[in-house]
Amino acid sequence: MGTSARPDDGPDDALRRTGAPQNEMPVALPQNVLLARTDDAVVALLGMQVYSTGLAFDLGVRIRPGSLSGAELHEVLWRPGVPPLLLGLELADGTRVDNVGEPGQGGDVVLTQGSGSGSENSVDHSWWLSPLPPAGPLTVVVRCPELGVPETSTVLDGTAIREAADRAVTLWPWEPPRRRGPDLPPSPPEIPEDSWFARR
Repeated sequence: MGTSARPDDGPDDALRRTGAPQNEMPVALPQNVLLARTDDAVVALLGMQVYSTGLAFDLGVRIRPGSLSGAELHEVLWRPGVPPLLLGLELADGTRVDNVGEPGQGGDVVLTQGSGSGSENSVDHSWWLSPLPPAGPLTVVVRCPELGVPETSTVLDGTAIREAADRAVTLWPWEPPRRRGPDLPPSPPEIPEDSWFARR
């Protein structure tokens, strides 16, 4: 049986905070939070997973079918440049991070985006905040002019998040990723000699 444990500060601490630790079973917080809502769009915080080193969550965006007049939601939210959906977090100690500036803008606080999936009217996008927010209010701010979503702030309970982290289970000791050599070019595919593709 694993035990809950917090990582020790050390030379690998920054590396360990770049993403959810793979040697832990997180604690799921039993709530989804509606962050903003208009007649045609909704932004919600979904699936909070608490680890010893941070918080993983998804942002879910839903729109009323036909409200983008021909465009699909994933095309609007995942285009290059300044992100159309602005996300910011303010911790109880006043530290602020968002998805607009350069990574590392929050000093020791890391906010990184992960993978996502989307369709015509629905998009989910994963995020990682590390380290854990301090006890007290954790304010989440969202804004998306392209969807008509005004700037909206929602206060979460940072104390409950920290308390949940005490129940995260360490499955085995953490190890840094193994260093790999340079990627070698892929081997050419094996094509039968009598194939059309073999005649070049």
